[in-house]
Amino acid sequence: MDASFEVPDVVGLENAAELALTSFCWWRADLPRAVCETYWRDVHGIMFARAPGLWQYRQLRLGSNRPDLWPVVEGLSFDAPEVAQPQGIPHGLFLSEADLVAFGEHPLPEDVIPRDAHHFLGRIGALLSPPGGGRTLVDRINDPAVQGPPPVPTFALCFVPRAGATDGFHAYLTEHVARPWSEHPDVVRLRVEPLPPYERSAMSSPGVAHRWPSAQTYLGWIEIAVRDGGVLGDLLAGPAADDFAHHVSALHTYPVREVYTLISGGRPTEVGLRGYPAVRAIIAAGAEDQRGAAVLTRLFGDAVRGLDQLRKP
Repeated sequence: MDASFEVPDVVGLENAAELALTSFCWWRADLPRAVCETYWRDVHGIMFARAPGLWQYRQLRLGSNRPDLWPVVEGLSFDAPEVAQPQGIPHGLFLSEADLVAFGEHPLPEDVIPRDAHHFLGRIGALLSPPGGGRTLVDRINDPAVQGPPPVPTFALCFVPRAGATDGFHAYLTEHVARPWSEHPDVVRLRVEPLPPYERSAMSSPGVAHRWPSAQTYLGWIEIAVRDGGVLGDLLAGPAADDFAHHVSALHTYPVREVYTLISGGRPTEVGLRGYPAVRAIIAAGAEDQRGAAVLTRLFGDAVRGLDQLRKP
């Protein structure tokens, strides 16, 4: 749904970023899920696309945990209490610390966005990955602006370390889990994101609970896309499972139902500028003139330049 990329290199695009911000979100219990998700994308998310600083910003809508996709591994839990299961992951990338600071000092992220979160969020836990920690190891989909259901089964795999195994866990997750899994012929996308221990949310959101809903907090997560859901079971087959259970106490598997990309390569996508329903209507009507840079610049001004707003002479 975005015509601004002709020959994408998603691995290079994402790995250019030094910092990553992951938030685990739980919707308000007193609102329908559809209302929360639509508000998140078409109201709250669009504000991110107006603030310079982000290199990439995506929203992952999650389904319920799927323990049935894995083989039985002694000592390893695949179950997650329903109250602890996040329903969305906003994921943002920053090229540098300076861009993160500039983003945080903009009036929208500094004030308006935090105060807007309570309209759809009941709980949030935001974590900033260690510099250079997150890496995209493979992406054969090669679409930098996915909008809607992913083209193949996609999951957010969230890891709870075993007690006493936290030292060196990030290196283990990246080199001994993510890297060999990325080499499986039926894995078409894999990004690994180490996370610091959760103490408090990295983003302030007045009126939204920040306390993690269970004792099992995540020390990292992997976004993985596969040709078939059965591929996940193959990844834990054989002797590797015993070593895995030595480091990991729980693995929670959330299907990614939909992905919405609001910023890619430092610039807002059409969805980030207009909102998904408007872009869908423009495409359905064949109104290609509405998608041109000249029209978008007239409508949204300097916002169409995204990160380049910070690079002005």
